[in-house]
Amino acid sequence: MKKMKKMLAAILTGGMVLALAACGSGGGESKEEKESDIKIGFVVSDMSDAFFAHLVQELQDYSDEIGVTFTVTEAPEISDKITGIENFVEAKCDTIICHVTDSDALKDAALGAEDAGVHFISYDSDIEGTSGFIGVDNMKYGYEIGKNAADWIKENFEESEEVKVGVCNYPDYPFLVTREEGILKALEELAPNAKVVVSAKAGYTPEGVDVGDAWVQSNPDLNVVVGINDAGVLGVYETFNAAGIDGDKLGMFGGDAVDDALTALKAGGTFRGTVSTEMLPNAHQFIDMAVELAENGKVAERELYFPMKTVTVDTVDEFMAE
Repeated sequence: MKKMKKMLAAILTGGMVLALAACGSGGGESKEEKESDIKIGFVVSDMSDAFFAHLVQELQDYSDEIGVTFTVTEAPEISDKITGIENFVEAKCDTIICHVTDSDALKDAALGAEDAGVHFISYDSDIEGTSGFIGVDNMKYGYEIGKNAADWIKENFEESEEVKVGVCNYPDYPFLVTREEGILKALEELAPNAKVVVSAKAGYTPEGVDVGDAWVQSNPDLNVVVGINDAGVLGVYETFNAAGIDGDKLGMFGGDAVDDALTALKAGGTFRGTVSTEMLPNAHQFIDMAVELAENGKVAERELYFPMKTVTVDTVDEFMAE
């Protein structure tokens, strides 16, 4: 883990401090060292998130393998993303991949890149007029998370029993609002005895810890905690465990299938399900699309949606063995 963190820190430093040099000159490597002069810039939201950290590592490894220059810049805020896009344009990157958290707010910067001759791939939220989109259908993704929880509810509660639900959401990003809507739709349709009694912003584990601390005091009788990702739910899981709140009538469900979630599933406690987008094992498709755009000016398929796979206590070993 320490080795990975050091590697990621090196990648991130290169992205933040040396973006212009890396994209503009190929990082100073000779033609013998690089098989291609294609330069790809990736604007990522938050490297403290385990999923993004893992994704960046996968993208870097594959880029090194095929011989393209890959540079990362961390951009938590919209203003940071706009700056990152503009820097990659100035650096003459061939393709920019950007984690789009708000399509409307980033549209001008994205189309500006396209006008400057730099292909732009929208990730997570699509921007009309850009060269490509890659991600998941967030309504369907949320529905799968909610279905995972609903299936467990139906197996463990009578239809006449009220099931108290806490939701970890993230209203800051429109695509995560859509994902939350998918969760709630699944619960309403598949487990009508589920009642959302509390919800709070928790997209990162520290936020989940804070929310969990509050819910231990205000809602210790929750039956289900469900969230837009694993990270926030894992924070609640941590605090509930520390408070001794567990048992057969409590289940927690998230999405992304991060390592900590899989570990929690294998432990056989109250963390009972996650959903994989299959994005990490197929991360090379980000780079393949970027390279295809750089080489051909267009892609055969503009939109690429990753499939989803439910992971539970019963299937986690099989999933990890794949």
